[in-house]
Amino acid sequence: MSFNTYSYVFIAFFVLHNTVEITLALLQMKHLRGCGKKVPKHLKGKVSLETIQKAVVYNLEKLRFGLLIRILEMIPLWFMLLYGFSMFDAWCHGHSLGPVLTGLLFIGGLSIAGGILSLPGDLYFTFGIEQRHGFNKQTLSAWFKDKIKETLIGALLGGALLSMVLYLMTSTQYWWVLAFAVVMAFQLLMMWIYPLVIMPIFNTFEPVQGELADAVARLATDVGFPLKGVVSMDGSKRSSHSNAFIIGFKGARRIVLYDTLIEKLSVPKLVGVLAHELGHYKLGHIKKRLAMAMVLGLGGFALLYWMSMQEAMYAGLGFGRMSAHGALVVFSLLFAETTFPFGLLSRVLSRRDEYAADRFAVNAVQNGHDLKDALVTLTKQNLSSPGSHKWYRGYYNSHPSLRERLKAIDAEVDAQNYPPRNDRETESETVISGSES
Repeated sequence: MSFNTYSYVFIAFFVLHNTVEITLALLQMKHLRGCGKKVPKHLKGKVSLETIQKAVVYNLEKLRFGLLIRILEMIPLWFMLLYGFSMFDAWCHGHSLGPVLTGLLFIGGLSIAGGILSLPGDLYFTFGIEQRHGFNKQTLSAWFKDKIKETLIGALLGGALLSMVLYLMTSTQYWWVLAFAVVMAFQLLMMWIYPLVIMPIFNTFEPVQGELADAVARLATDVGFPLKGVVSMDGSKRSSHSNAFIIGFKGARRIVLYDTLIEKLSVPKLVGVLAHELGHYKLGHIKKRLAMAMVLGLGGFALLYWMSMQEAMYAGLGFGRMSAHGALVVFSLLFAETTFPFGLLSRVLSRRDEYAADRFAVNAVQNGHDLKDALVTLTKQNLSSPGSHKWYRGYYNSHPSLRERLKAIDAEVDAQNYPPRNDRETESETVISGSES
């Protein structure tokens, strides 16, 4: 590594990035320690103090573990920057395989090494933290089978895409435009084939019938959603966490529900959650994000094109020579550190979309209590953080906090003058995944 302007820019942003996020994690840990003393006002009568305390312990463990992993990952990164990239790059070039195969060997080698180094942490998180808190449902053998499948599929698909990009980078002048087009086409193709071809390798999907299917069909008709069917996915064989998502294009869209979600929520609550997800579709949030990703992607490839011609960039980040694969690696490193503040803007926009989807859901079902009950129930079941430091919440949260969402839902109910809940029953132990107070 020959220290130059690129080195100093990387170091400055690396220090800033890690200082900001480690400080926020420490602030959040301190805040969480004070959250286990009482039940927050918006959860009184819905969640027990014991559940709040369990959530505090779970989230503190995840934060501590995340900090440890973050610090440990710095060791191989800086070894590679100072010595490893140049040595491994020279070894790969020594085989005289040509630019494409040399690039595949180099990046593939880094990926394999990274996967091996991450195995102990992944194992501890799944069979330590997640299992200790009752979320993990996998056996060790099933976990390793999944890892092998993921590695093989990633090598096949990722290798094919990387080969095309490396070929374009080394064979044509305007490669950055063509490479952008290839990457975007690949991503759109994956949006189509991933749920149809790849997900069934890992999970079983079964049609949902009966009351739930009828209720979802009515909701889809009411909001003009082109529903082809509702299916259940056996997420419970790996984890007790829950989720729901939409797959397909145009008139062939399906709603996928984790079986754990179906088990945890009544039909009205499920309809409230799905109304929120359909809100993202009807309000065009997915299309807007895709359009933004395309614009940013084109800009990113243009910047990569310019940076790939800066010889000092390679030397400043540990490479001894210019190469297509070297450009991809050093650009990725610089991009990850220098653009981290833009993630904040993305999450601010995401929170705005979540509020809009909640309003859509309230108006779709013409009440607020179904969605509110579902949010509270899932927060309890997933042991979501019972509180967040305001800076941590503002920086990290892609969703508004649970308290903010409940307040906004009540405001929309009042604005539309929907009738209040007829029954006054509350669940003694009711408390969407990722929400925080």
